[in-house]
Amino acid sequence: MFSFGKSSYETKLLNLLQSRFFITARRNKILAKWAGGRLGYKDHALNKYIRSIILSYLTVPNDRKMIDRILSDFKKVGIKMTKETISQKIEAIEERIKAKRGTKYID
Repeated sequence: MFSFGKSSYETKLLNLLQSRFFITARRNKILAKWAGGRLGYKDHALNKYIRSIILSYLTVPNDRKMIDRILSDFKKVGIKMTKETISQKIEAIEERIKAKRGTKYID
């Protein structure tokens, strides 16, 4: 009489949200790896930096805070960088991930 299963809309929404999470997580890892490389980190130090960026984003999922953190790290070692440059890098990484996955992404 009653159906408690997921509707096709709920299934589609769940798939889109999972895709969005995957793309964002992958993007953050690639961005952190790029930033860590520019900062001169290698091996264990690079992996530690990547984890710290990922964990800070999971704690407060906010692109601006992540960008500010990376800018601050660059500034500490004397690397000139702008928010716009990092934002463009984020967009380029996302586009590359989406193209590779062939996935639609919702905002």
